[in-house]
Amino acid sequence: PVIIFDLDGTLLDTVDDIGSAANQVLKEMGYSSHPLSAYQQFVGSGVAVLFERALPQENADRNVVNECCLRFGQAYEAYWNQASAPYERIPELLAQLLELDYRLAVLSNKPDLFAQKCVSTYFAPYRFDPVFGQRPGVARKPDPQAVRAIMKYHDVSAKQTLFVGDSEIDIQTAQNAGIFSVGVAWGYRSPESLIAQGVDLIIDQPSDLLSFLREHS
Repeated sequence: PVIIFDLDGTLLDTVDDIGSAANQVLKEMGYSSHPLSAYQQFVGSGVAVLFERALPQENADRNVVNECCLRFGQAYEAYWNQASAPYERIPELLAQLLELDYRLAVLSNKPDLFAQKCVSTYFAPYRFDPVFGQRPGVARKPDPQAVRAIMKYHDVSAKQTLFVGDSEIDIQTAQNAGIFSVGVAWGYRSPESLIAQGVDLIIDQPSDLLSFLREHS
């Protein structure tokens, strides 16, 4: 079986680094910055949407957003590994899943370069394959294109695949791909918002995923 994980807010707490880089861009462009906690609501749909949410509404036109996206790549280069860290007990969970012969993949709306860097830096021992960040030619979540590519790569059916994430976008992605969705209660969105989205299972801590898999294997 294959478990596909979202990255930011699910495996890795990255919001302070993302927010610091985005605030730098906003200041460079002459806009006001936000408290880092505000970025919990801005992340999840890729960099362009992050700036659509972070910019004053009257300024969030395509040209400004595109310029912010370009600058963000440079700014985040300096910040991506400053405060980010795996959530508690995630490394143990991943090690146990591999022992149980689960195959692990990552699907993120983070720019692909940074998704790859984060996984190889923070999760080197855990053999995530493949790792999909936002890249040209692949529709971002909630489009199921990348989920289908991962299933094909591992030659598994929808029944043998589940998606673990922290946002409404993650749950929609799983639903669009016809696979089981697991929402984490420790991420950037409330469990209530995931329940409203129709999530199949909410887990309060990483070990809950193991308990669920053992019960249903």
